[in-house]
Amino acid sequence: MPQLAIYIDDNLSEKLNKVIKVSGKSRSKWVADLIKAKLKDEWPEDFFKLAGSWEGEETPEEIMATIRKGLERTEKREELS
Repeated sequence: MPQLAIYIDDNLSEKLNKVIKVSGKSRSKWVADLIKAKLKDEWPEDFFKLAGSWEGEETPEEIMATIRKGLERTEKREELS
C-alpha cells in the first residue's frame, strides 16, 4: 500500500491532533477518509433524470449569458458601523 508524507506547520499539527483525538481514528485513517471524501466521484441521486427535462425556449448559451449578466450587477449594501 502506498504511503504519503506531508509537512505541516506546528499550528496546523496541533489543530489536526485535536480533531483526530475527538474522531477516535488514527491519523492515517482520518487523512485517508478526508482524501476519499474530497475525491468522491458520485452524483446526487436522480441527477441524470434531469437530462432533457428543461422545457424552456432559451438555449444553453442564452441561459448562461443571463446568469453571467446577473453576476455583473451589484446591489448597494448598507454600511457597517
